[in-house]
Amino acid sequence: MVRLLDVFARGVRALGAGVAGRPLHVLDAVGDGVYVVDARLRLTHCNAQAERMLDAPAAALVGRPLETLAGALLADLVPEIILARCERSIVERTRAVADPESWIEVRITPLGRETIVALRDVTERTRAELRSRESELRVRLVTENVDAALWTTDRAARFTTIAGGVLRDLELRAEDLLGASCGALLAEHLLEDVYRGTPLRAENARGERWLHHQVEPLRDEQGAVIGAVGVSIDITERKRAEQQLFESAYRDRLTGLPNRLSLEQRLTDILAQSSRDGTACGLLFVDLDRFKTINETLGHGIGDDVLVEVVARLQEALRPGDVLARQGGDEFIVLLTSVSGAVEAELIARRLVGAFAAPIAARGRELYVNASVGAALFPEHGRNGEALVAHADAAMQRAKTRGGNRWAIYDATMELAAAERLTLETELRGAIAREELRLLYQPVVDLRTRRIVGCEALLRWEHRTRGTIHPATFIPIAEETGAIIALDRWVLREAVAAAARLRRLVPEFRVAINLSPHDLREPDLPDAVAGLLGAHGLPASALGVELTEHVALEEHVVPTLRRLCALGLHVALDDFGTGYSALSYLKRLPITALKIDRAFIRDVAGDAYDQAIVGSIVGVAKALGLHVTAEGLETDEQAAFVASLGCEEGQGYRFGVPQTLDALERRLTRYDCDAISSAWDESAIG
Repeated sequence: MVRLLDVFARGVRALGAGVAGRPLHVLDAVGDGVYVVDARLRLTHCNAQAERMLDAPAAALVGRPLETLAGALLADLVPEIILARCERSIVERTRAVADPESWIEVRITPLGRETIVALRDVTERTRAELRSRESELRVRLVTENVDAALWTTDRAARFTTIAGGVLRDLELRAEDLLGASCGALLAEHLLEDVYRGTPLRAENARGERWLHHQVEPLRDEQGAVIGAVGVSIDITERKRAEQQLFESAYRDRLTGLPNRLSLEQRLTDILAQSSRDGTACGLLFVDLDRFKTINETLGHGIGDDVLVEVVARLQEALRPGDVLARQGGDEFIVLLTSVSGAVEAELIARRLVGAFAAPIAARGRELYVNASVGAALFPEHGRNGEALVAHADAAMQRAKTRGGNRWAIYDATMELAAAERLTLETELRGAIAREELRLLYQPVVDLRTRRIVGCEALLRWEHRTRGTIHPATFIPIAEETGAIIALDRWVLREAVAAAARLRRLVPEFRVAINLSPHDLREPDLPDAVAGLLGAHGLPASALGVELTEHVALEEHVVPTLRRLCALGLHVALDDFGTGYSALSYLKRLPITALKIDRAFIRDVAGDAYDQAIVGSIVGVAKALGLHVTAEGLETDEQAAFVASLGCEEGQGYRFGVPQTLDALERRLTRYDCDAISSAWDESAIG
């Protein structure tokens, strides 16, 4: 502050009042603003700098009592001036002046009967101090709340400063670390290159936490390295995410086994080792028999529980060192890291099949699961991983065709069968273009009037050289390859066109088609159906869609079914009773009808058990307002019994075999829609 004022003050009286209305010349020489107050608190002197700071000329100030003057630097200082006089001490304050915003440092010095008030503009200094404090506050907020630590060390690797929120997670305190080794965060030897002038980037684990360190040399003004300055960032969450990503990429989420990607790498390594050592190894392909039925009837939750137990049993049956991986779904691969030959591979395969002799307990149920196992040996059956997997798969398929629950070793004939299947798959893709597909139509009759009211369209493939190929052969191939959607759309077009022809003979005639779950998941299916019906001028009631229970309950199929029902289509649950067999599902499915499976119709005329089942199905369906059709009717007794229960329609050889559209059209014309006689229908397939 103004230290010279003590000297200047002594000469105030000697110099006299000076020029009236002007401060003393000696005060004008002072860089600070200065004014003098007498014993009665009147302002007696004011220098030029004070005039500028008080924003008033000396003539307007001198001689006036301070309390009559406005301002933070005049009247507001009266209490502090009185305090300084009473205590005979110097009072220093920093005052904020709002207009314009500035800060003035005030020094009040009592001298005899007078008081000197010195004013210094400290705006820039105060602003700099505020900025510094704000910066320090921001740094403190960052270091204390962000998962990082800022620190410096001396050349002995001892902390000289350290702060940061990450210390809490590491259960460390900054005050305990000051002067201590940096080893609490990172090893001392890592800083050796930093002290030689080389920056460091490193990661390390500290307990359950992971840290990433960025360290630079700390230099003095001459550029000499005097220590290190670093930031240590908590990257634990990133590490966990990376681990989860690794697990999802290389581990099966449900079972924890190596997945297909990991399997490929392991198989490559094992084959390379066997090639170097001149030894044999093997690969087993394990596929569960009819596991899909468990998922479809009991749900994926129980299916997952079964798979976990399957893995446990497979691992128990394997030798130490063998690798079990999940290929996908209910398929598993076993890598036999070393094997003496086919006999040893057969022994292990037999053990795997035998692991499922006892039932598996899952959520209060006892379930029997079987497995089919195929084996291929290196180098006898393949010299690379792709060939071994393909050949073990072919052997497994051979085991399945023999009834499942058994094993098989690969031989060359299996490759011929696989090649045959591939050829069939290729030819199926061109079947539509070659016009090899056709529909047959099986009549559906009204059981009360015995009149034909509709039919079910059944797909057939008439191969140009192989002859008729049964749907059980080519439909699974179409579903696996994705060709099923094209087949479904062809069936849809043909069936709608057939309905248009047959409705000219029977106005209320309905043609039903079977759709794959693959097509039912396609969002454009309802629009395609509506477009075809509109193009032929048909109402939605001219077309029916049939699907099985497990398909109807698929999450992605239900919305499509709702839209088809909204169009007005006849949506029927086919083969009812062989799937979930839970009548409670019916009330929440978007369907209009159900078809009772032929398994319950075969003995319904004389079997009380089947009669009770069919009666229950019809009763519940009626209560829910569903139309009921009985499949597989072959006798008048069967037809009469289901009709007595209230079943509206029937289908089966009693009323007609699958036949061509022309044959069905001739039949409708010949009978002119009269009731079917009690004699067997002799309509040709045509």
